[in-house]
Amino acid sequence: MDQEPNQTGIIKEFFNRCAPTWDDSCRQDSQKTNAIVSLAGVGIGSRVADVACGTGVLFPEILSRKPELLMGIDLSDGMIEKARSKFSSPCLRLVASDLFDVHESGFDAVILYNAYPHFPDKIRLSRHLAAMLKPGGKFVVAHGEGKDAINSHHRGPAVSRISWELRPVGEEAAKFTDEFKIDRMVDTDGFYLFSGVKIS
Repeated sequence: MDQEPNQTGIIKEFFNRCAPTWDDSCRQDSQKTNAIVSLAGVGIGSRVADVACGTGVLFPEILSRKPELLMGIDLSDGMIEKARSKFSSPCLRLVASDLFDVHESGFDAVILYNAYPHFPDKIRLSRHLAAMLKPGGKFVVAHGEGKDAINSHHRGPAVSRISWELRPVGEEAAKFTDEFKIDRMVDTDGFYLFSGVKIS
């Protein structure tokens, strides 16, 4: 499904409104964030892109592993400003931009956490993530809840305008198989994840 002409602007406006109080309403499970970053293969010297990073909920876990670069990318400049007020590290670079306008490459890992339903064109997303990664690099799409809970959150009148239904993990992962070898799929009541390695 293609985005409407002003869809990006609508999504940006929504998350800019949410940014000031985002951390008050979102609680993270440290075991799950640890697992996500571990499955992405992040370690000392890694170059990591956190796509749709929000206020930086994954940053503490990623930074604890001493990467060479952590690039946090988010469409919402409000979310990026909130992240900037919370984190300071010489390896951290924050970018307020549409993901598809970011053309840096050579990443070891790209993580998309709690944001996948806001990307309507999954094939385009797959291709762009692949272009960001070095050969053999890893992508991870993950949610700290199951798909039924995620879809329920996105049924409200405001959020439904900027979200697309999360399908069973096999269906979603299949959209990435032209660019990646899928290596893990999880689809439970409490966790949703698929990941893969870039095909060299």
